[in-house]
Amino acid sequence: MNKTTVDLTKPSLYAEPNSHFHRIKRKITYRTILKLINNHVKKLNAQNILEIGTGSGYLISLLEEIYPNIDIEGIEYDDRLVELTRTKLKNSIVTQGNAENFTISHGFDIIVSLQVIEHLYSPELMLDSVLFHLKPGGTFIFTTPNLGCVSNRFMKDKWHGFREDHVSLKSRMEWDKLLISKGFKKEYSGSTFFTGIPFLNKLPFGLLNWLLLYFFGSLSWSGGESYIGVFKKLENNI
Repeated sequence: MNKTTVDLTKPSLYAEPNSHFHRIKRKITYRTILKLINNHVKKLNAQNILEIGTGSGYLISLLEEIYPNIDIEGIEYDDRLVELTRTKLKNSIVTQGNAENFTISHGFDIIVSLQVIEHLYSPELMLDSVLFHLKPGGTFIFTTPNLGCVSNRFMKDKWHGFREDHVSLKSRMEWDKLLISKGFKKEYSGSTFFTGIPFLNKLPFGLLNWLLLYFFGSLSWSGGESYIGVFKKLENNI
């Protein structure tokens, strides 16, 4: 079995509270990602979506709610989070699986993964699996902490992106280069704003920061806290 950063002997750090307020908070947090997904659902006339790394299940449950006529599936390594995710779902399927090496019997129009790839010792293996499971012309959307962000340069070793389980941190340019080397075509890459700098999360600066996140989501620049990438599998890449 591949080496992982998940310690199943300790309580999960990603078991989020299951409350109406937290669901609303997550819906706001995912605003940009949901817009990107919706654009590609329309563009591809998508029939199915896969989420890699469902965590506590908020995104996959929102997708199920928004797209009742689309098949939604998810995989999650931590079986405790698999069970937590299942409590939020009606029809969608989530199974236990390793993001670096998973097998599903069919392809997907859209694959999405939020804040997962940085936890993998071999992120290139996940990208191989994504490419294999995407239908030709399909879209991969993912986010990850941006090693090249202003917050890292400002906070240095106190930047919150430096954690024991973040073992594959890269800059925007490095992620772009890796995806393209794997055979993806870049449709968009950018980053968010300044949530990693503590005083910019407090009033009055915090209000401006969160308004930027709410209305713009991300920009095509390399200095933001979180990288957002949208990549396409080429039609002739079988």
